[in-house]
Amino acid sequence: MFHKESSLSHPANRNRVDAFVSGVAAESVAVASAQRKTFLAQRSGSSLVVNTMTGNPAYLEGKLSMTMTGTATDASRSFLMENPGILGLSAEDTEELTEVDSFKWGGLKFIRRQQNHQGLPVFGASVLVGVDDKNQVRIVTSGLRSQISVKPGETAISLKEARQIARKDLGEAVELRGGITHKTVLYPTQQGHVRVYHLTVPAETPLGDWEYFIDVQNGEIVDSYNSMKFHSFYFAPRARVYSENPEETPLTTVMLRDVKSPYNKLDGRYCKVINEDAPGAVVGSNYRFDFPPEDTHFDECQVYYAVEKVYQYFLDLGFRGFTVNNPYGKVNSGQLAANVHTGTKYDNAYYSSSTGQIYFGDGSYPGNPGGLRDLAKEFDVVAHEFTHAVIDEYHPAMFGSEGAALHEGYADYFACSLLNDPDLGEYVVPAPEKAGMIRNCDNDLKYSETSTESHDRGQAWAGACWHLRKKLGQEVADFLIFGSMLVLGTTSPTFKYAKDMLLAVDQSWCGGEYKATIQRIFETERGIPV
Repeated sequence: MFHKESSLSHPANRNRVDAFVSGVAAESVAVASAQRKTFLAQRSGSSLVVNTMTGNPAYLEGKLSMTMTGTATDASRSFLMENPGILGLSAEDTEELTEVDSFKWGGLKFIRRQQNHQGLPVFGASVLVGVDDKNQVRIVTSGLRSQISVKPGETAISLKEARQIARKDLGEAVELRGGITHKTVLYPTQQGHVRVYHLTVPAETPLGDWEYFIDVQNGEIVDSYNSMKFHSFYFAPRARVYSENPEETPLTTVMLRDVKSPYNKLDGRYCKVINEDAPGAVVGSNYRFDFPPEDTHFDECQVYYAVEKVYQYFLDLGFRGFTVNNPYGKVNSGQLAANVHTGTKYDNAYYSSSTGQIYFGDGSYPGNPGGLRDLAKEFDVVAHEFTHAVIDEYHPAMFGSEGAALHEGYADYFACSLLNDPDLGEYVVPAPEKAGMIRNCDNDLKYSETSTESHDRGQAWAGACWHLRKKLGQEVADFLIFGSMLVLGTTSPTFKYAKDMLLAVDQSWCGGEYKATIQRIFETERGIPV
């Protein structure tokens, strides 16, 4: 989501898991073990950083194995089977690690495995293993849990009853915009893991992708929160668009690349635009989408242009496309769907994980002096929501208040880095009624100075990333920051964990050249925990 939305204050936003994943109500676990010291001593130059809340490694990097036989998948599995104790698991635990994803980046093949216990997925617990072209394991990032205990008891609540409980909790006015999906998982609590129905409820009112975790034994809502993230050469048709926004750049004629033959609709290789107010735009006889800014079809052209540019930007960083976890992209060859004119005078933009699509409201200004202008006309708003979709492609259902804040911080940073402009939302926020922008990445906010609200806390992460960019340049910073997002080994990352992943990427790909700079900016200047 682009900025704060009233539905975020809905009572269904419990987010109780925060205390568990961030250790607010837990004691720290002692770190060192003789087994891990021996492991590192046998692998000169390797390093291991432990998550002090779980006692298990957050990451290992270096030459972690000799050349192994078989495929990269085989090598990753062999490594895990041979070193369960290093990762805080038993041999039986490793048998229940199931492959759920794989991708290539930075010269490595990454394989992600989900942790299961007694046949059920452990929510938020996975391990990511990176294997080089010699079939040697070079990096492991992990969110695995040790000694999982599950409350005994039989299932007493049916799935139908669980759906009714969730709908009732959302209120009598709830309106769905899609079917409720479900799976049974083990969910972490301070008392151990609980067997729950994990329901995803895509609602129009209150707007959100509501995640519910309902105890299968007694129907208790263990937790719930809103996972919606609000905020080649050939012939090509042309359109008039703003390269950034109506206030800062004039209308210019651009080619709309990758439009599918016969090139007459805004349906392309990377993007399909949906107009919620009217049938889609049709090209003119001169193969131009010529619409004035006040025409309903102008926003379609503007968003198509922006999505195509942002998609290419991320592809250049190593993005695999929306092919595995994005519900829309995986059945549409990696294409992203973008919706314009969402709602009625709606003052927001958002990414919906349940549909895999991005959405842009028209705003309520000037009729509402406190409202926003048309969000589809601001390039960085499109880039911000696109980034949420990128993160979700690799880390679906990333949760916790710090996970949500990192979602926003990464989205702010990449939207601004692409345009080489630290200001976000200058056009959509009318001045002088408001401050003239939504947020600014070129800030000095410390971690401790922010609230737990995701957009507020995310500014500290975006600010640290932007200052790293100022110090190292865009190319190096984008590589490190994108890599740190990619190799997150848990779906409940803290700022400390993400910062450690940044250091891990620097160590593995840059030989630790930027370690001191990263530590100074993220730890000393921003106060992100060491």
